[in-house]
Amino acid sequence: MNIKNNNLDLLGVVLQMYNLLIIMRDFNNTDILQELQKQDSEYLEKIIKQNEEIIALLKKGSEENGR
Repeated sequence: MNIKNNNLDLLGVVLQMYNLLIIMRDFNNTDILQELQKQDSEYLEKIIKQNEEIIALLKKGSEENGR
C-alpha cells in the first residue's frame, strides 16, 4: 500500500509540473497575442491616417485642376 501511495504522489507531482508548463505556455501565448493586437491597432490607425491624408491631397489636386 505504501508503494501505491508513493506512485500516486509521484504521479501527482508530475501532473502538477505538466499543468504548470501548460499554464506558462498559455501565459506566454496570451502576452504575445496582446502585443500583436496592440501593434495591429497602432498600424491600422497609422494606415487610416495616411489614407485620409492621401485622399485629402487627391481632392485638393482635383479641385486645383478644375475637376
